[in-house]
Amino acid sequence: MRHRILALALALLLVAGSALPALAAADLAAALDYLRTQQNADGGFGSGFGPGSTVGSTADAVMAIVAAGGDPAAFAQDGNSTLDYLAANAAAVDNAGDLAKLIMAAVAAGENPRTFGDTDSVARLEAMAGAGGRIGTANDTFVSHLLAVLALASVRRPISDAAVDQIVQAQQENGGWSWDGTDATPADTNSTAFAVQALVAAGQAGSEAVANALDYYRGIQNEDGGWPYQSPSDFGTDTDANSTAVTIQALIAAGEDPAGWEGSSGVGPVETLEAFQNEGGAFAWQAAMPDDNLLATVQAIPALAGKAFPLATTDAGQPAAAAATATPAPTSAPEATASEPAPSTIPETGGAGLDPALLVSLAGLGLAAAGYALRRRK
Repeated sequence: MRHRILALALALLLVAGSALPALAAADLAAALDYLRTQQNADGGFGSGFGPGSTVGSTADAVMAIVAAGGDPAAFAQDGNSTLDYLAANAAAVDNAGDLAKLIMAAVAAGENPRTFGDTDSVARLEAMAGAGGRIGTANDTFVSHLLAVLALASVRRPISDAAVDQIVQAQQENGGWSWDGTDATPADTNSTAFAVQALVAAGQAGSEAVANALDYYRGIQNEDGGWPYQSPSDFGTDTDANSTAVTIQALIAAGEDPAGWEGSSGVGPVETLEAFQNEGGAFAWQAAMPDDNLLATVQAIPALAGKAFPLATTDAGQPAAAAATATPAPTSAPEATASEPAPSTIPETGGAGLDPALLVSLAGLGLAAAGYALRRRK
């Protein structure tokens, strides 16, 4: 435990030292207080589409907590922390997207993803790489591949040319990417954000693909300075917090100053995103849907903290089998290093996620559904 605390402290110090300063006056401490109210008894966080916790959503929350300067081990319900939940469920993860988020969250929290949860998540992710460079299982989306590249960068593992080519070749003529990586599906701001961060993490910061992505963002930016999920779209093009947040992260990763990206109204994306924060600390999804929104809050925090994914990188060492025969064998988890906005080598540094998600990969009505499903817990 003492080593984990020291590793986390070092990771936070290094990230703070090299990342951009917090971009806005948003109350990130209040946002973390809101996250505490959304944590489940098992220590995890739910996706909003079901009653239980999920690894992907919990990993997203861990990265948000670290980005805001918090300690995910101190986020606990009934004695179960976020890291307890992830460790207990790490071995059961069977898709590249969640495995990638788990790796990035572990690194951000000062853990070694080769041993965290008694499983080598790095080796398992690398084993999902196909002959053509695509990383993932049959159930994974193109965004999972993007997250996998970010995760490999976070542990300084080699990123193949084929894996990078998968990203470049999937870029659409307008400069964006779709969630499934095909031209048949319209490009969206969220998938494009992860693509930009993945390319930067793979040493492609100055590439034509990244430049074209910035043109895509310029072309669909709303008057208020924010971004929608898609434009044009049959479901509307109003600015939403999630899409604006991940786009800000993409700009940071590409070496752009979000302050220079004002909409035609003279308002920039940071101010627009900040305006979505409610009095209780949570963020709303859209102006027309002002309720507290878990996913919007998790995604807004890293962006307003001035950070993109991966939050930190570390040399996680060799696979367990190789380490057993190597001389000398590593005796402790390696130190973490911060990400840089424009790395020149692969894969020592990452972009300046949760999704995801990230990150999060949501298509069509998925993001709209999130606006309803991820409202304030009553």
